Amino acid sequence: MTESLSAVVKGSIDAWAARLRTHSPLVRAAEQGQLGPRSLALYLESLRFVFTRSHANIIAAAERADRMQAPELAAYFRGKAAEEVGHDQWAANDLQHLPSRAVAGLEPAAGSVALVSLQTALMEKHPICFLAYTVWAEYLTASLGDEWLRMLARSGYERTSVSAVALHLEADRDHAFEGFEALDRLWQGVPTALEILDGVEHAERAFEAFCVEISEASLPVAVGDVRSSLPT
Repeated sequence: MTESLSAVVKGSIDAWAARLRTHSPLVRAAEQGQLGPRSLALYLESLRFVFTRSHANIIAAAERADRMQAPELAAYFRGKAAEEVGHDQWAANDLQHLPSRAVAGLEPAAGSVALVSLQTALMEKHPICFLAYTVWAEYLTASLGDEWLRMLARSGYERTSVSAVALHLEADRDHAFEGFEALDRLWQGVPTALEILDGVEHAERAFEAFCVEISEASLPVAVGDVRSSLPT
């Protein structure tokens, strides 16, 4: 492999993100200002679920790296776990400001459950595969976050009502690039680059399904009613 592992992973993510911008029904709905309150509620509850489980999985990844006698990898995950504390509460706070009908009977989207299951599978395969997943997640947030916030605003959701997105973006702006550096520094050639990239591509497919699920959620509440209940 002539390119670094980080360059291969970043190139794959960039190409996929370009397709996501063009083809995702969730992006289309948000761009047109048609993302309803139920969709937002499902999105936020799913973020809360992923943030909660991701923090636990990062700690588990550190412990697995310890068992593999990979102290640098374990230390990386412990530092990452400290960075992720409290992110789930941002989403929980946002949910409290949505109409009661929008959050009634809410469960995490199946796509978000699939992402968490993938985290576990990648960690069990090798912690470096899970590290690549965290880089994918953080880089996705850093590269698309500002654009996504502008889209959400078109449906009446300003930064104060989607703090889980806005605050997560601020937290991840630099972390993603630190993660790329860590990939190159901590990867010892096993698993192969292709195996690591395969895990990232699985995450991308799961996220695409998640976006479809969010875009298809609906609740007949007028946008004006939603905006009046959101913080400003």
